[in-house]
Amino acid sequence: MLKVLLVEDEVYMRKGIIKLVDWNGRGFVIYREASNGQEALEILKKEHIDVVITDIKMPVMDGIELIRRISEEFENRPAVVIISGYNEFEFAKAAIRYGVNDYLLKPIDEAELIQTLERIKTRILNEREYHRRKNLFEYLKRNSKFMRVVEFNEVSTIEQLGMDGTATWMGIGKKEDLQYEDDLTICENLLEIEREVNAKFASKGIDFRCYWDSFFNIILIIEAEQKSRRGQVIKQVYEYITRRLNLQSIVFDEIKNFKNIHSFYKQLLKKLSFAQFYEKTGVIEAAQIEDFEMYIEDKKLGSELIKLIEERKCEEIRYKLSQFFDECHNKKISPEIIKGYILLTLLEVIDYFEVYQLFEADSLKFIYRSNLQKSKFIEKVMEILLQIAEYVTEATKFNSSSFMKKIELFIKENYNKDITIKSIAQQFYINPIYLGRMFKKHFNMPFNKYLHILRIEQAKKLLLKTDKKIYEIAKEVGYNDTDYFALKFEEYVGKSPSKYRSSIIGETNY
Repeated sequence: MLKVLLVEDEVYMRKGIIKLVDWNGRGFVIYREASNGQEALEILKKEHIDVVITDIKMPVMDGIELIRRISEEFENRPAVVIISGYNEFEFAKAAIRYGVNDYLLKPIDEAELIQTLERIKTRILNEREYHRRKNLFEYLKRNSKFMRVVEFNEVSTIEQLGMDGTATWMGIGKKEDLQYEDDLTICENLLEIEREVNAKFASKGIDFRCYWDSFFNIILIIEAEQKSRRGQVIKQVYEYITRRLNLQSIVFDEIKNFKNIHSFYKQLLKKLSFAQFYEKTGVIEAAQIEDFEMYIEDKKLGSELIKLIEERKCEEIRYKLSQFFDECHNKKISPEIIKGYILLTLLEVIDYFEVYQLFEADSLKFIYRSNLQKSKFIEKVMEILLQIAEYVTEATKFNSSSFMKKIELFIKENYNKDITIKSIAQQFYINPIYLGRMFKKHFNMPFNKYLHILRIEQAKKLLLKTDKKIYEIAKEVGYNDTDYFALKFEEYVGKSPSKYRSSIIGETNY
């Protein structure tokens, strides 16, 4: 709704104008009323008004003086509509000099008032959209310039940032839901935060700017004029922003040398990663996070987890992981080092149990998520280890020669049907990946090769003992495609079915 200030000294005239049209239906609201220009001026100084509708002749301060003061004293001037009688038209022309281009003649006509309001609304909304896009474009340029410095160390741009004071702080927080928004929405939200924070802390000498990097971290720059209570004020600002943006944590520090802002930013990112991984919340001064270690001495985790999986001790697996992470926390091990070590450990376990098929190429990508907390990270690792343990348990249950004899018998009874390793696994309630491995180990060949050999041997018998046609034999042993049957037959026997039959018959006759 566009807010309207109605300025008219005659009460009945004001009430008549208010009742003349459906203001809300037209997108307007009569927000305030005033009986003269002086009252209106005081309201304008305190309230945001979109449209002023004012009479010309009023006591204390007339409409012409009000319009003049508005044009001279207000940067973001409201739209102004003057109400004029026929004998006041010269006053109306004077008002036009102050930027007024809408006026209504008394008595006010309903249709004319509606046309004027629609014209004003269109103009205001168009101007707002223009300024919105202009502000977003300027913000995008500013953000891009800043990120070229902090992310890519573009030294030539540092002087253009306008950070020439020493009382400047940089804070970094993670807002992951930014990645689901488009760039313009992000810019609008961050610009709103900037205006809000600057308005709230203006009296404390704070100048705040907000940026975002390519990893959807929020970069928060604060410049402070006050010297005495500066640290306390800075923390108050960051605490407010943390709540306002719903951030888990913010790590901040004072920038001492702007030429080193790139390395300063990288260091803050590492400390933010450390804080988030170890689930530290709130506003954290960088000095509270000491330098962390970049080396893990323990090299036994993989072998210990393998042993626990073999012994089916799932709860001890969880305890072992928690113990390992607690030790890393106490020793202040970098999250990046931990994640790399855990990745190698998981690969060691996967390799030992030969369960590569259980995991797709990107199934371990969660390890590289920089903002994953320790507790959630442990749960993700546990999921993988439990999946391996379940697989190993199932494998042990079926790992016997008697079971494989059942599988062999089933295949011989159903070789001429459309069977696969997956359908057999479903029949015997076993993991198909494990069955494939176990089958290869027991028969020294993969299932598909075993099935082809079995079918071809049966086909050889039929070729020798019957006079059935080739396509009939192919279908009888499980091949719906005669050409494919002939191809596989020649691959395993060395000659086509017809030549094989001829050669066998010829030898017999001889």
